[in-house]
Amino acid sequence: MFGYRKSSNVGNAPEIIQVPATANEEYAIGEALYLSSGAATKAAGTYVPEYISAEKKTAKTGDTLSCYLVEHNQEYESVTSADGTLTVGTKYTLDSTGLKVTATATNGVAEVVSVAGTTAGSKVVVRF
Repeated sequence: MFGYRKSSNVGNAPEIIQVPATANEEYAIGEALYLSSGAATKAAGTYVPEYISAEKKTAKTGDTLSCYLVEHNQEYESVTSADGTLTVGTKYTLDSTGLKVTATATNGVAEVVSVAGTTAGSKVVVRF
């Protein structure tokens, strides 16, 4: 789960907006998302997140989803999906759930700001 940590603009909180949801897709709070065919879907692997889900929902046709708009000056806290040494300043991919950071740097999208361990489940702070 990607939880908002801070912004480099003092006093800025992430903006919550409504985006079109993909019918029958299950969303989790803190899930990284991007727009595909005009609707929000999971940002896994090398897809750069445009939004972070602000609600848990199974979408129906025509639904919208409450999301945080991702900006480059924001930091988000998550955990690692597998064992591995992450390096500050390096970008890593997202796991298949869109909720965690992998240890794969090839075509990475989440730039590590800090990391607190080398085992799966270690806390990691990233920006997109």
